[in-house]
Amino acid sequence: MIDFSDDEILAERRTADGKRFLYFLGTDVLPYWEQRFWTVVLDTGADGVGVPVRYGTVASASVGWTLRQLLCIARARMTLEQARAPEGGALAVLEALGKAIRLLPPGDPLGGGVSFAPGVLPSPYGWTEARSGELDLVLCPDPESRDEGIVPEQLIIVVDEALREWAERAPYISRLWTCRNAVREALAAEIRRVRLARVAAGEAGAAG
Repeated sequence: MIDFSDDEILAERRTADGKRFLYFLGTDVLPYWEQRFWTVVLDTGADGVGVPVRYGTVASASVGWTLRQLLCIARARMTLEQARAPEGGALAVLEALGKAIRLLPPGDPLGGGVSFAPGVLPSPYGWTEARSGELDLVLCPDPESRDEGIVPEQLIIVVDEALREWAERAPYISRLWTCRNAVREALAAEIRRVRLARVAAGEAGAAG
């Protein structure tokens, strides 16, 4: 767990089940940056990891995951989930994420390419780690978002919070609002998908 004080927390959010936190920190943000937070502390189910994020169209942090990268990682995960469970609700998440990516404001950092690799924990997915340069995200390996790792819902919440903060500072950029609406659609769809996956896992366990 990284060290930080309460006065560094600009915003706190939780996943829909209330079990995983997200702390958005204003630590080390420079005055001329177009973003209010840089590091997000994500609850992995076993610890808290600091994830750097950058966003904005004028001046932002030089290092960190971009909003586009985070959305693309979530979309790549949902592509695997859709193939695993076609009736499990991932398609709605995929469609909303695709819309959000198309609506990101021009000039927002693209970031480098993202590569994927298998993780340590067993998983029905071919990969659970996303990498870009020195950045690394270890995702939760199970469809029910219960095991250790960052869950897709958290990735979507990070983007939603960034767009909320950005839109408050620049309400004249209408694309921020339409993009955030799509992100919120994706978030709601992912919450539904997780609930369906947990019900299905419970039924499978009962049958076994």
